[in-house]
Amino acid sequence: MTLTPDKVNQIAAFARKLDSCVNSELRKKFDRPLSDLTSLISIRNCNSFNIGWLSNVLELSHSAAVRVVDRLEGDGLLERQAKDNKKQVGLRISQKGIFLSDEILSLRGSIVAKLLSPLESQQLDGLADCARTVIAANVDQELDAYKTCALCDEEGCGINCPTAAVVSCLPKEKRRS
Repeated sequence: MTLTPDKVNQIAAFARKLDSCVNSELRKKFDRPLSDLTSLISIRNCNSFNIGWLSNVLELSHSAAVRVVDRLEGDGLLERQAKDNKKQVGLRISQKGIFLSDEILSLRGSIVAKLLSPLESQQLDGLADCARTVIAANVDQELDAYKTCALCDEEGCGINCPTAAVVSCLPKEKRRS
């Protein structure tokens, strides 16, 4: 493989443009910090989240993650639940949070579709195949998987999820071998 400077620039610019479009539109539509929106999706995708894990996924300090959880809980979007170890508190998305996360994922899908609309169907399939290959080759720890898929629609990938092999909360039938 020859990775020339123009390819590096074009691939990096594409990734940046996609990320920038999704993030700015989500913030604009929901008038919330991206950390709030990402938290909802991450917690929705795994029912064993706690604040420490959330801070690692979002790359926030523990106190910043507590503030995110406080905001979301205050708005009725998630609930804290006691764990076996009294020092840990689990996080569970509420019904209101599920409705908002559905809206977040729907808008994210629309933004990506609009950005990729110049592609033909075959090009889109090729891009998705490339993305799966790159993600699968570069995610080998559960934390990396959650960071990579923090805004993913878990149901969308199904058995094609490139990170499923390392995500312990997924049922075995949804994990890659």
